[in-house]
Amino acid sequence: MTSEIHQFRPSGAVEWRDSAGLLHDLGHGLFTLSCLSESLLATERVPAWVRHQLSLIADETERLLELVQHAAGDVAEPRPVAVLTMLDAIAEVAQHTSGTEVTVRPGAPVWLVTDELSLWRIVTNLVGNAVRAAGQGGLVELSAEQGPPVAITVADNGPGFGIGPHGWTGQGLRVVSEAADAGGAVLHFGRRSPHGTSVRLEFTSASPNAAGVVDGHTSDR
Repeated sequence: MTSEIHQFRPSGAVEWRDSAGLLHDLGHGLFTLSCLSESLLATERVPAWVRHQLSLIADETERLLELVQHAAGDVAEPRPVAVLTMLDAIAEVAQHTSGTEVTVRPGAPVWLVTDELSLWRIVTNLVGNAVRAAGQGGLVELSAEQGPPVAITVADNGPGFGIGPHGWTGQGLRVVSEAADAGGAVLHFGRRSPHGTSVRLEFTSASPNAAGVVDGHTSDR
């Protein structure tokens, strides 16, 4: 008995720039990861530290799934965002996935009515750049100010803007700039002493010190 191996060769080159198909596949894969994470979280006798790590994975997967849906055409309505809470979550994920110390400077509650997903996208890209610049054993600090204007700052102790290693696609700053422009925010890049970079994101059109109340609940972050 002989076995045959049949090969499938498309008649033309596969067009990987088919964004609709790619978004569909990404969304399907992320939904699968989300379901797997949730099923593990529902399992009894999971150690607390494992449960916490799974929660981070589930949250990050959910954000990415929302991003795919957003790119596919879903419109996100602006809503109140607890900025420091978001910074805490982003910092924790960044620290777990790098050898860099990522902290959030304590401060008064900062609220911003905006597209939460776009804000998350901007800050995660800025933090990714900062972590890459700071490197193993480096320091990255996130902070938020009530203003006016409301502002978020990402600072690192790397070699300086444009000097450190570049990202794997080189698209981070373009994504940040476009998302900031769309949200009416302004980016400021500065040098730190003795070395490092500070990126300040100012929301000049946002109302300062918005009340920290969402759905009737108050928050100290």
